[in-house]
Amino acid sequence: MTTDRRLVGAALSLALVLAACGGSAASQAASSAPGGATSTPGGATPAATDASATQSTEASAPAISLTPGNASALEAMIPDKVGTTTITKTSFDYSTIPWSSLSSMFGSGDLDKVLKENGKTLADVKFAMGVSTSAGATGMPTMVYALQVSGLDASKFVSQLDSGYASGSNLQVGGKTVKGELGGGFGTITYVHGDVVFIAVATEADLNTLVAALP
Repeated sequence: MTTDRRLVGAALSLALVLAACGGSAASQAASSAPGGATSTPGGATPAATDASATQSTEASAPAISLTPGNASALEAMIPDKVGTTTITKTSFDYSTIPWSSLSSMFGSGDLDKVLKENGKTLADVKFAMGVSTSAGATGMPTMVYALQVSGLDASKFVSQLDSGYASGSNLQVGGKTVKGELGGGFGTITYVHGDVVFIAVATEADLNTLVAALP
């Protein structure tokens, strides 16, 4: 299974934007949110969608600090520490999600279509992310982010974030069954739990610690 590298670039780019703005993206969200509950996030302007942009962002990852957000229950599912590394976190409900920064994360499908088919709306969507406060030995930070559609089995929308999830091989990481890639001491995994999809990027050792701490 190959997790789209745009996910890594978009998550890190979003963290950098939020850190620069003091962790608040409410004004950006208001101006870039989909036009009503029937619009799709995919219509917003993509961020960090090509490999060269992703590699450039990874290579220059600075220290990051985020401000706690307003989807507190989802945010709390992400651990505060991974090993000796502190994780800084933020979160958003529908009204504050910065859709323009997240649009490339939703590139593998039509989230709005999934919501309609399952009696949900964009108002049921929440997003949270955690990033290590500094880059690790690999030159990039540990990252984990979570997409929740309240009350909807996450298996029904995981393909919105990871187009290869259905065909991917199962891995055992942190005592849980996940899908992803491990190699060279580094990995990316996708983990489905209830109505939440988690995607994490870290060294193999930190992935085990991080995933073990997830619900």
